[in-house]
Amino acid sequence: MSIRNMHRFMILISALITCVLAINVPKTSAESPIILGYYTSDSHNSLAAFHSYMNQISTDTFNTDVNGNIIGTIPTADVSFVNSVNILPYALVSNYGANGWDSQVSHQVLTKTKTKKRLISNMVSLVKTNHYRGINIDFEAVLPGDRTAMSNFVRDVAIQMKANGFLTMVSVPTITVDDPTDEWSGAFDYEKLGTYADYIQVMTYDEHGVWGEPGSVASKPWIKSSLQFARTMIPSEKIVMGIPAYGNDWNLSDPTNDSNQLIEWKDIPQLIADTKATPKRDRTSGSMYFNYTASDGSNHVVWYEDVTSIKQKTHFTLTYGLAGVSVYALGMEDGRFWEAISAGLQ
Repeated sequence: MSIRNMHRFMILISALITCVLAINVPKTSAESPIILGYYTSDSHNSLAAFHSYMNQISTDTFNTDVNGNIIGTIPTADVSFVNSVNILPYALVSNYGANGWDSQVSHQVLTKTKTKKRLISNMVSLVKTNHYRGINIDFEAVLPGDRTAMSNFVRDVAIQMKANGFLTMVSVPTITVDDPTDEWSGAFDYEKLGTYADYIQVMTYDEHGVWGEPGSVASKPWIKSSLQFARTMIPSEKIVMGIPAYGNDWNLSDPTNDSNQLIEWKDIPQLIADTKATPKRDRTSGSMYFNYTASDGSNHVVWYEDVTSIKQKTHFTLTYGLAGVSVYALGMEDGRFWEAISAGLQ
C-alpha cells in the first residue's frame, strides 16, 4: 500500500471510529426530556421530596387583573431552592379570577394596547426580579374572537423575553382539529403560537371532568390524536405533553353534577381500601375505574390513572419525539407516581 493510500485508509478508519462513538454516546443533559412539575400553594412538601425527578417547574401562583397588573404570591424560598439544584423555574401567569377562568380579563389584556404593554412589562419584571428563567402563559376560556390578539400577545411577550434572555412557554387546550369558532379552544392558533413561543405545553388531561359525563381523564386514543394533530402544527421539539396527578369521582346519584369532585392520586388507594372497591382497567382508554357506594347510599364511579397507565402515557413523549412531559400538580402525587413517570421516559 502506498503512503498516499495508507493516509486515505487511516482517514477512513478515523471517520468510522468517530461514527461508532457518536452512535454510542448517551444523550447529554441538554438533550434530556423536560420533566416539568406544576407548583401550586400546596406543593412545597412535594417539591422537597421529589425534586430529583424533575428539571423544570412552573409556579402556578399568579394571575393578571383586567388592568394588566400581576396579582399573586412569589414562593421565594422554593424558587431559590430550585435554582440552587439546577431546576429551571417559570412564573405562570393566568387569567383565573374570583369566579374561575375570566374571558373578559383575557379580552382586555389581549386587545387593549396600553393594558397589554403594561402586562408584558410586568411579566418581564416578575421574571427578572424574582430569579425565574421564563414565563408560562396560561390563559384559558379565551374568546374565539380574540384568536389573532392571543397570537400577537404571545409574539410580543416572546420578543421581550428573548431580548432579556428568558424563555416563553404557552399552555394550550388539547384539540384534534382546528376550529376557530370553538368556544374553548378557538382562540389558540397552534401554528402561530408554536412559531413564537419556545415551548407549547399541551394540556392532555381533562378529556372528561366533573362538569360532565364520567370517563377517562386522559385516554390513550385521545392523547394520541391530540399529539398527532399538534405535531402537524408545532415542531415536536417544542411540545410538552401533560399528565394528570389526579382522577375524578362522579356521584351517579346526583344528576346536577354538583357533588362530583377531583380526587388526588395519593388519596385513591385509601378510597379503594375504605370502600372495598375492585378497580378494573378500561382496555380502550388504558385508564382505571371502579364503582362504590358511599355511606349516604349514593352510587359513585371513579376514573383515574395508575402506575401502568402513567408509564405508558408518559412514553408518548418518546414515541412522538416531544420536548418532554409536565405534571399537574405537585402535591397531588406520591413517590410511585414519579417512579412511573421516570420509567415511562426510559
